[in-house]
Amino acid sequence: MHTITMGRPAVAGATVGWDHLEETVDHLADIVDHLMGAPEFLCSLRFAEAEALAEVLDAGHHTGTAARLMHRWALTEPDWDDDAEQSAALREWLALSVTPGGR
Repeated sequence: MHTITMGRPAVAGATVGWDHLEETVDHLADIVDHLMGAPEFLCSLRFAEAEALAEVLDAGHHTGTAARLMHRWALTEPDWDDDAEQSAALREWLALSVTPGGR
């Protein structure tokens, strides 16, 4: 088992890359929020894709956006409860989507 710990890099040059990554995730969150603001928005991603995007948003401190994305995915996927593993993961996201402040 490998454990990865995320944190700000100690190398000065790497900080610029880290800041760029944070800005990119912030921009991605803005785009997702904007898209979900449209009443006709449908999340047509497959579960693995939607969850991967949600995990990136969550890691970038956009947990609310991530949870809303997964909530919207559930609304557009009528059979989301058929897969036990997928259902368990989705229920966690759904709980976050109705919790003020996310986590």
